[in-house]
Amino acid sequence: MKDYYLSVIKFPILVSSSLFILAIAFFATALGSYYKLGLSLSETIIFTALFIILVILVASWILNLISTHHPIRPKWMLTFSKWMLNHVYYYLARAMGYVSLQKKESWQESFLNLNNEIVLSQARDVSHKNILLLLPHCLQNSECKIRITGDINECADCGKCDIASIKKMAAKYNVKAAVATGGSLARKLIKDQSPNVIVAVACHRDLTDGVRDAWQVPVYAVLNERPNGPCFETKVSIKTIEFAIKKFQ
Repeated sequence: MKDYYLSVIKFPILVSSSLFILAIAFFATALGSYYKLGLSLSETIIFTALFIILVILVASWILNLISTHHPIRPKWMLTFSKWMLNHVYYYLARAMGYVSLQKKESWQESFLNLNNEIVLSQARDVSHKNILLLLPHCLQNSECKIRITGDINECADCGKCDIASIKKMAAKYNVKAAVATGGSLARKLIKDQSPNVIVAVACHRDLTDGVRDAWQVPVYAVLNERPNGPCFETKVSIKTIEFAIKKFQ
């Protein structure tokens, strides 16, 4: 649990550091120009606009942090904060991650964990009847003669991979489960199913891209395990998937 929360705070630290640097740069430039030559009308307008943008950035980031513990009820405010998280703060964290020599998977995992906290907070006291469980094709055993490309019920229940156990669990909780062989199929499944919430299993890169691509839909991310390397006979914690489904029902 301690390692999990340490992972969660990494992304916020990167974003907060970026905003702090931007604020220092803004005030240093503005005050330097003011004390040196004074500000012309055009400079005043520019610095005022930049100050407003900075205030919006900071306020929206605080809103995102609050949303990890308290659900945001005004829909427009929730939509705005999610858009900012996926289209602004993500890039700020990525830039700071590169500058501070952070491993890409490390801050991506932190981003996913932060997103999960927000999704769980928003789902509090809300029952979701249409839950979609999205799985990667690499969970399948490499020797399986049945290549599942959609409906998980095509699984023959041989028990050689986690698909069979997930299939039983999906039936137990009456949730739709599907295997997506790529981003295009995943987007099609989301469009066809129109889920209230998605529980997605994949690697760091695919989950990060998927969460950002489907940012308007609550996506709970579950990282797979790669004992045999990437994209080959991966594993996943069934308990973690079950935990997410029970939280949303």
